[in-house]
Amino acid sequence: MGVGSESLRRDVYKILPLLTASVSSGTYTHPNDTDEHDVLEFTADTQDIFISLDVNALTQSTEIREYEKIDGTNYRQISCKTYPDDFDSDTKAITIYFKQKNKDYKITLKSTVAEGADRSIPYVYRTDSKV
Repeated sequence: MGVGSESLRRDVYKILPLLTASVSSGTYTHPNDTDEHDVLEFTADTQDIFISLDVNALTQSTEIREYEKIDGTNYRQISCKTYPDDFDSDTKAITIYFKQKNKDYKITLKSTVAEGADRSIPYVYRTDSKV
């Protein structure tokens, strides 16, 4: 190995995730009901997923649930937190990190009481492929 090769290797490892990352954003419209609704769904892949949801518009207690198709066929709930109860006071955005291991993954929202109107929930997510 040549001079500086260790430094170059460290730099490549810092830059590589930026080259393989994919960033997407949009707005999910949360309906005025108490049904559970899919917000984001990711097909089977091997990647890190970083999600931010802007929940400022929510006025009622809402469950944020994560699911994974562990057996490859059926979604199984892997976590559930209630906004705003399970978060620090004055929280207006929620960040979720998930290490996807070649299984489908999704996030849902379910209001415990109807909101009174549809609510716009902006989101952004980044996926870093693990090749």
